[in-house]
Amino acid sequence: NEQIMKSVLFVCTANRCRSPMAEALFQGLVGERGETEEWRIESAGVAASEGQPATGNTQLVAAERGMELSGHRSQLATRATLELFSLVLVMEEGHRRQLREAAPELAGRVHLLNEMVGQQSDIWDPAGSEIENYRAMADQIDGILRTGLAKIRELADHHRLLWLGIMSG
Repeated sequence: NEQIMKSVLFVCTANRCRSPMAEALFQGLVGERGETEEWRIESAGVAASEGQPATGNTQLVAAERGMELSGHRSQLATRATLELFSLVLVMEEGHRRQLREAAPELAGRVHLLNEMVGQQSDIWDPAGSEIENYRAMADQIDGILRTGLAKIRELADHHRLLWLGIMSG
């Protein structure tokens, strides 16, 4: 049952670099821990054109890490999309602002990815730059996900339980 699952939506601008990378890395991380069945994990972009693949460099860096991103297609982070997830992790403060304006009632679900490790900084967008920047972005996101996993799990669970309460109430 989808409502029983913990769910997280990773959000960047175009849904072609940072958020697909975060989605793939997090899938891998929960897979390593045997938790794949417990999670629904997707990504979206605040300014995404629907149906675009991840950028070439994003796919290359994913492949270097044994992850397959060729099937990724971008989607727009709409209110309807946000409603499906108990936790929304954004790459930049600007993304959080946009989502909170678009769906004020869902603002409590939206967090900066870096907050999972007690920071407030944005994850830099490597789009259009050399592959080393994509590798650095993947390393940064992977570190945050690993270090912040307990916090991510806790927030996804907390929001899910509140949400189940609302849904059943």
